[in-house]
Amino acid sequence: MRPEDPHPTARTAQEAGAGDGTSDAPRCDSFRTPRDARHLRRFNVWMIAAALAYLGATAALRWRASIPAVLPAALVALAALLSIQAVRAYLTFLRGADELLRRIQTEALALGFASGAVTSLLYPLLEGFGAPRLGAQATTVVMMLAWSLGSWLGTRRYSGSDGA
Repeated sequence: MRPEDPHPTARTAQEAGAGDGTSDAPRCDSFRTPRDARHLRRFNVWMIAAALAYLGATAALRWRASIPAVLPAALVALAALLSIQAVRAYLTFLRGADELLRRIQTEALALGFASGAVTSLLYPLLEGFGAPRLGAQATTVVMMLAWSLGSWLGTRRYSGSDGA
């Protein structure tokens, strides 16, 4: 590996732990480079900030009669700006990732989208059978949880931790 290479190649068997008795098969543990990890941390920070601003905006809108009128609008605008910044950070992470990490994230996003689509189409039918009414955010929560699950499953699959 050249030091100037932003995406190091796969580690050798000895670096990966094969041959030292700790593993029977070569593993793909380090498909995240330090740059990928930095971009992912930056995305996570923006997402946490956006989520906190969203919670603040939700609370401000709920109790807007007892707080200054400008505060709810400012918190909604802040949540929107932080969300846009989180999307930009995620795109930076995705564009800088290698093919394997990009594939994991694309499959995770596909699982999230499909789960959200199924939920938004089928849950209203279940409400007709007496299921409790959910708010508009329920589909988004399902999408984000499925995306997280897909990312975890993909990372597990390609890291060799799937028990196979």
